[in-house]
Amino acid sequence: MKVKMKVKMKRIVFIYLMLCLNFLIFAQEKKQVKWERVISEMTKANQGDTLTYRTEKKLAWSDFKMLPASNNTQNYNIELTFGVFKKKVNVWTGTLTVESYGGMRRDLSWVSAEHKSEQLLNYLQLKYEIADYFAKKSEKEINSNKINAGNTNKVNGIIEKFLEERDKVLSQLDVECANGTRLETIESWKNKLRTGEL
Repeated sequence: MKVKMKVKMKRIVFIYLMLCLNFLIFAQEKKQVKWERVISEMTKANQGDTLTYRTEKKLAWSDFKMLPASNNTQNYNIELTFGVFKKKVNVWTGTLTVESYGGMRRDLSWVSAEHKSEQLLNYLQLKYEIADYFAKKSEKEINSNKINAGNTNKVNGIIEKFLEERDKVLSQLDVECANGTRLETIESWKNKLRTGEL
């Protein structure tokens, strides 16, 4: 009877500890220099005035809260985020389930007043949606691989892979759409995103 009670207590304590850790950012193992990019992205997604695609699908000019520097030569800056958070860990197997979403830091994003247009807002909306698209791809891969919660290297490797893919696609988008000035190309990219052809 006492042995059963001890086992039950251990399980209760273990479950309690797991519940206390319900919000985990994987890349917080600061000793791992290898994952500096992942650490930076996860920190950025968890700080400041962050808007996520999960909570707000449509951007508005009011989401660009930072004032542009007077000597800036750019028309806009959208500071995209990529967050991967622990949703649950299976108590028996240790298998991790995550939730990932893209977003933007409103406090670090800006647009110059003279360049505000519906076309530019649509272009920035597209970038916002692409950020979420790659975050969701990382979520799907992490969850389908049934990774043990302790295997942060594997999780971080997947996150880094999709961060790199996101950045490559966004760079290509900027070039092909001339930073939002080519309407037909923007529409073509929207279609690529809708059909998952990125």
